[in-house]
Amino acid sequence: MRYRFRCEYLGSAFYGWQEQNCGGKLRFVTVQSTLEESLSTALRAPIRVVGSGRTDTGVHARGQCVHFDFDGELDPVKVVRSVNGLTKRLIRIRDLQPCAPDFNARYDAVLRYYQYTIFTRPVALMRDFGWECGSLNLDIEAMGREAQSFLGEHDFIDFCIPRNDGKSTLCTLSEFRLERLNDWSCMFHIKGNRFLHRQVRAMVGTLFDVGRGRYPEGTVNQIFEKNFKGERTWAPPQGLVLENVEYKDY
Repeated sequence: MRYRFRCEYLGSAFYGWQEQNCGGKLRFVTVQSTLEESLSTALRAPIRVVGSGRTDTGVHARGQCVHFDFDGELDPVKVVRSVNGLTKRLIRIRDLQPCAPDFNARYDAVLRYYQYTIFTRPVALMRDFGWECGSLNLDIEAMGREAQSFLGEHDFIDFCIPRNDGKSTLCTLSEFRLERLNDWSCMFHIKGNRFLHRQVRAMVGTLFDVGRGRYPEGTVNQIFEKNFKGERTWAPPQGLVLENVEYKDY
């Protein structure tokens, strides 16, 4: 029987989402390996999980969706309590429920929603949840205008880690909005049907370069049109949160 759940986790505590094996042994502690170990302990059976996406080291999640198969019925309340007790407060699962046998957390997703936070002053309590970029006078309005160039369907091959697997690099973004939180922080709200490896961090880094005056407005379109030759900034992972993943029935 197939089950699914939502989970949130502290990305800085893990070496990304994906399990990493070396000679059959785990090399690093990842979100996937921790969930599989905890679920296997709670259900007393080997469990493999599939997530909606593979977050990088340091990237947080509040609404990751996961599915797994288990031969038998289970008590969702007891399993949630058990898993949350085993993950040392670094992962919290919720909304555990049975689902259709062909449901796939990764391929059935219709919308993914990310947030990215930037701090323009030194911070202490929140430094693991945003990009602390010093006392910069960023042009927030210019960044917000430039972000609109990402909307719609584009080939994001120049906004991701290079790949040669032949898979499509087309993505459709439906929202890219910049919210000013106060006079020293702002947050990007980014929604799309899919995202490539480190795509959000590449996009935010480019907007950051526009905001600090390194490059002019119109840079995003120059990159899409292959007319840009400058060096690029990659936003660090800790400011990024996978906020939610939407499905037709979940």
